[in-house]
Parts: sequence; C-alpha cells; structure tokens
Amino acid sequence: MKPLEPKKRYILVVDSNVNERFYTCMLLQQFGYNVFTAHTVEEAINFMTVEPPSAILADADLNGSAIFSWISKDPRFYDIPLIILSWWPHADLQDRARKGGFEAYLRKPGNVEEFYQIVQAAVEKSPRTNIRITTNLPVKLEDEFGSYEGCATALSEHGMFFRTLEPRPIDSCMRASIQIDDLLIRPEVIVLYSLFFEDGPFKEPGMGLKFTRISREDRNHISRFIQNHVEKRFTWQPLARS
Repeated sequence: MKPLEPKKRYILVVDSNVNERFYTCMLLQQFGYNVFTAHTVEEAINFMTVEPPSAILADADLNGSAIFSWISKDPRFYDIPLIILSWWPHADLQDRARKGGFEAYLRKPGNVEEFYQIVQAAVEKSPRTNIRITTNLPVKLEDEFGSYEGCATALSEHGMFFRTLEPRPIDSCMRASIQIDDLLIRPEVIVLYSLFFEDGPFKEPGMGLKFTRISREDRNHISRFIQNHVEKRFTWQPLARS
C-alpha cells in the first residue's frame, strides 16, 4: 500500500457495497473532505495503521461493531470518531451511540443536512451548521477601487469563497453579483480571510466572503440551490447489496 501524505486529513468510508460506498464518498467530497474507502474491515485497518483518519464512517452490515471493538482497544485509534450507517434499525448500536460508545448512529436514508452536521461535529474543531458545497458560479465584485470578475468555488447560505490571485484586505466591503441558475443575486459582502496556494478549502488562492446584507428572497434562493445541488446528486438509495 502506498503511504499516505504526512498529516493528511481524511475520512475513511468502510462499506462492502460498491454503490453505497460511492454515494457516501461523493457526498463527503461534495462537502470538501478528502476521502479514502475500504470494502472490508481488514482493508480499513491497513489504511488506519498507515495514517489514522479524522473519522470513520462504517456500514453496520459490515460488522461495524468489530471496527468499534478494534479501535477502542488500540491507544493509537480509540479517539477516532466512528459513525455507523445502516438501512435497518440496530437496537444495540443505537444504545451504544446514546451512551457514547461511538460518535453517532445514522439511519439511511438520512437527511443531507443532518448527515453534514454529524460529520462536521465529528471532524471539525469549529463545526459548521450550514452546508458548504463546491461550485463554479460566475461572480462580479465591486468596490471603490474597481471591479473583479471570477467565480465562487464554495458556497453556503452565509457566504462564499471567491477564487482570486489578488485578494482584498480583511474587512474590505464590496458589492457582489452572483449568477445562480436564472437569478442574479446581489448581496453586500465583507472579506473574512485571505488565503494563498495550498491554504484554501480546495488548495487554491482566494478570499472568504460573508454576506452582510442580502434579501430574504436571495437567501432562500441560495438555500434551495444548495439543497437541490446536493440531494439531486447524492441522495441515499437502497441499492442492491454486492
């Protein structure tokens, strides 16, 4: 097995069903996470011994209890958050989750936003409550120094990441025009942070922008766009077991 990059943060998805493993993997990637997959417990253990993951998502039918028992006995891995996924109710696993035996137990099909919040809580020091998705939306920014055209590569209900080689200073205020489907959104934004190569959410330079003034109609349009974008592509499906 090829060694992973040092200190590379990733989520490990363990599922013997190739279709369901694909859905989980793509959903996490849509949220901006690095993902590795394993189809057996043994393969998962091999990944973990090379580089421990930030969290493990395991299908209950792939003996999720065995993974829990294994990581809880090894001091290198016992603090790795474990999230169990299942189409069917498992009373013992639900009870373990309630008692803190592992991070969470989530039934499929799950609400996409709930899934996002559970993963955020398991992985992030400062969890987000709203979904952030990858995008490629045309954006125009304007301030007293001129205008900037480019694209938003990440979007949430509260802001976006604007890709640029020349980010404006933190706390700079600008007017934005964002084309989302057939509607032109026109919020006012402020620069929260500036990042350079390898630092951005997708290893790209740019600046994080927060919406400071936006109409309710525009915010609702963004919310619907995000939900449709995620659910249309990555809704859980009861696919045939492999």
